[in-house]
Amino acid sequence: MDLIARYRNAGYAALADGVMAFFERRVDLQRPGVAFGPEGSAGAGAEPAKISTDISLVAIDRSDPEAFALAEVILRGVSAGLERYLQERPLFRDCCPEQQLFVNPIFNLQRYAPGEGFKRWHCDWTISDEATEPVHRVLAWILYCNDLPEGGTEFHWQGHHEEAEHGKLVIFPAGPSHIHRGRVNPTLTKTIATGWINAGSREGYLRRLAQA
Repeated sequence: MDLIARYRNAGYAALADGVMAFFERRVDLQRPGVAFGPEGSAGAGAEPAKISTDISLVAIDRSDPEAFALAEVILRGVSAGLERYLQERPLFRDCCPEQQLFVNPIFNLQRYAPGEGFKRWHCDWTISDEATEPVHRVLAWILYCNDLPEGGTEFHWQGHHEEAEHGKLVIFPAGPSHIHRGRVNPTLTKTIATGWINAGSREGYLRRLAQA
């Protein structure tokens, strides 16, 4: 069975529109994109692995009501996609610690201007020590927020290019079996929401986060 899953419906299309509008409106939250782990480390003079403008969202932080509202609805939408993914692939849940997976409530909105992208081959599983607990990542997700011909995601081992299509949610393994990179469009801008799905319980994760 293909472990790259694609989901589309009117709800995801509306989410994509919401992300686009929020990104345009909330310039105050925009920051240069950062890549964690060895794939984010470039030598002196080397091109960065990732060039983007990002907004970080935290679906448990109510200090910014507008950001929280968007983060919460994205979290619900991706969680619904995850449940469908696991129903189609029941062994995934059975083989995970505690037989549970959850969508991490910390994730990013990313905008890639023409010529920008996550250009280096990478995977989403690392052993870096940060709040999203990368070592616990099992799956990753991307919600494409606009149509972008020749600007989606390339999967190395699969020899596959996933097209960037407005309102499409893609879920795929976070580990080295699905090394990937962004395909760079030289003339058009790409906007996505993206994050991770971790093994274990959400409640346990939130307890650890509160104690950190």
